[in-house]
Amino acid sequence: MEASARRTRGESAGLTREAVIAAAEAVAERAGVAKLSLRAVAAELGVSPTAIYHHVRDRDELLDAVADAFVFRKVLRRLPRTAEPLERVRVIAKRLRRAGIEHPGLLSAIVGYIPEQSPSAQMDCAELIISDLLEAGAAPDRVIVLYRAVVMLCVGDAIAYANYARPRTMPLADRIDRHLNTERYGVLRGYLRRAAEPTNDDGFDKQLDLVLQELRVPGE
Repeated sequence: MEASARRTRGESAGLTREAVIAAAEAVAERAGVAKLSLRAVAAELGVSPTAIYHHVRDRDELLDAVADAFVFRKVLRRLPRTAEPLERVRVIAKRLRRAGIEHPGLLSAIVGYIPEQSPSAQMDCAELIISDLLEAGAAPDRVIVLYRAVVMLCVGDAIAYANYARPRTMPLADRIDRHLNTERYGVLRGYLRRAAEPTNDDGFDKQLDLVLQELRVPGE
């Protein structure tokens, strides 16, 4: 009865849980997850902090709700359920990478975090990837290593993309030339320009292929 009354008060103020989560994501995107608080969300919505408590218990529940909505929207929505196992892993990996490129702060704060909320889109995503890797032939004692390799490839590539695009006083070409004009990096000299550029979709596919080749049992 009490929960129903609380929910009614929140609705009567014109505020919904979905609006609270959307505002929380906007705050996290703009100021960083570390700055996300119920008070900041209330300010974003122009309501009192008390109004937020009608929809989430505390900051932990708010973070879980933001992560759940983000992963579902960016990764799991309209996921092809009838695809071959490795094809679905590829689709999930590409969506994770794209989510990280578009929202690097949010993805880096979510990866590896175990939510209180259950079920959750994060756990659904992990369940799908691990299940598909096993179905594709991954050995049970190696599947977690493969799972982490796939996820870390997505996150690392997205972070590299964000750092590449970050504005600096010295132009990128000048910074690269500074490293090339020294004997210290004789080997790197031949690769630095290509290595510094963000991975395009084709390049990411090739990297993912290298990871998924590890499905083969050593010695085969």
